[in-house]
Amino acid sequence: MSYIVVSLLCDQFNKLNEEFSQCIGGEGEFNGNFEQFRRRHQAISHSVQEADRFLMISNFACFCCHMLGIIVVFFCLIFYRENTVSYNVEVASMYFMWLILNMFGLSLAAGLAVIVNNVVSI
Repeated sequence: MSYIVVSLLCDQFNKLNEEFSQCIGGEGEFNGNFEQFRRRHQAISHSVQEADRFLMISNFACFCCHMLGIIVVFFCLIFYRENTVSYNVEVASMYFMWLILNMFGLSLAAGLAVIVNNVVSI
């Protein structure tokens, strides 16, 4: 759900930037309604604040759960090696996939925050 909200907000900002760039002439003069662009930018920024408010807890929980999952996998791999990796190939591959999925989820949560910050700051 976070990915969909972030992609929609990024698309709105990109569309606004393209339309604003088309209103700027070759010599730097502005040909358009500046107040309309300001209002649209303000509305999109308000949408970002609203999305941040309702996704904040979800993103925090996602980040914490994935970090906890990575810690648990490493803890099991280090301290319970005879029961995890040394036992058989299926269990070792399960722990490896669990580690990969947690790292992917963590990078996705962090990446979405970076994308929104990058688009908003442009």
